[in-house]
Amino acid sequence: MSDQRKSGPGVMAPRPRIGLVVGILVLASSISIMSTDMYTPSLPDLAIWFDATPTHVKLTISLNMLAFGLAQLIHGPLSDRFGRRPVMMTSLVAVAVLCLACAAAQSIDQLIAARVLLGFAAGAEAVVGLAIIKDLYTEKEQVKALALLGMVIAVAPAVAPIVGGYIHVAFGWQANFFVIAVMSLMATAFVARLLPESTQADPHAMKPSVIFRGYKDLLANSDFLTHTAVLGVALGLIFVFVTGAPFVLMDMMGVPADEFGYYQAGIVVAFFLGSVLASRLADLWEGSSLLTLGVVLVVGGAVAVAWVVMLGTADPVTLTAAYSIMTFGMGPLFAVAPSRALRSIEGQAGTASAMLSGIEQCMAGLAAVMISLFNDGTARPMAIMCMALAVLLVVLYLRSRTEDRWREQALRGI
Repeated sequence: MSDQRKSGPGVMAPRPRIGLVVGILVLASSISIMSTDMYTPSLPDLAIWFDATPTHVKLTISLNMLAFGLAQLIHGPLSDRFGRRPVMMTSLVAVAVLCLACAAAQSIDQLIAARVLLGFAAGAEAVVGLAIIKDLYTEKEQVKALALLGMVIAVAPAVAPIVGGYIHVAFGWQANFFVIAVMSLMATAFVARLLPESTQADPHAMKPSVIFRGYKDLLANSDFLTHTAVLGVALGLIFVFVTGAPFVLMDMMGVPADEFGYYQAGIVVAFFLGSVLASRLADLWEGSSLLTLGVVLVVGGAVAVAWVVMLGTADPVTLTAAYSIMTFGMGPLFAVAPSRALRSIEGQAGTASAMLSGIEQCMAGLAAVMISLFNDGTARPMAIMCMALAVLLVVLYLRSRTEDRWREQALRGI
């Protein structure tokens, strides 16, 4: 396989090692995740510190996440217009500055404003990282890279609050923001020193007509939508647990609040192990085979969840174990589906990555809303949502197989 890539008209430049690129993207993605999750143990104390209501304090999380999601639709076209490196470096520097602004906040309103801007800045890493992987590597290499990134995405949200809690107790809530600021500047240095530009800047990419046409074309691309929806279903299943499990495990099954985190950690570990498996198999299996494995495991896990719930045998351990089958299967899904969603995209990988993330987040958010609306104090809504999403996943998988056949026929000129 060639170790070169095009860096300009008629020019071939050495292609960076996949381990180096993934390592830099891992650091950047970790910072993006930690900017939201690391200071959550400080939330109760912030209400006292700023003499604010808990509802007011929670806005520092919810509005941050809203800005994070919406910003991705802008960061994608920006990276097409100015290049991946400038957007990522600007984002990381902005994260460092805004973390300092958060630590310097003198009121809850100032903290909310700084957190909204921080969410907007941190939203670049996920989109730009995916676009870089799309730019540089083949589909098989993309699967391996995304599997490695999936491990971080699984571990960081679980580890960040634990580390943040210790830092909060030892040094105060501001210290978490200082740590993230330092990490952001370190990541900026790595990007500047080691990460090459992976695309040609498109001077027209930020024109409203170009952005509109790009998003319109993506919405008409069935291959892109099919595999993006697969990601939305997988993330939706995670959101179903995150939203529904606290009420089921703590209110219904009597799990103490200080022990609930261990059950959530169980599904995180399963996802991590599934990502490890996907990384190991990426060199041996075709993407379609990995996708099949992921779908089988996720559907099997959904059936297991419904089985233990409907038979009335669900307890914290069996419910979490059944759910862990699903999250184990999500390792291969999250490794394969993004590259397959982007395989039919020519140019504007940043815009496509932004649309992918936006659809994925919206589908997951809808699943979270549904589980909240149908909450009846039992585990049945979780079981029903899992089965409904599993059925949708099977439909999407069959559509994926159809897309594969169409691609093969097109390549053969049939």
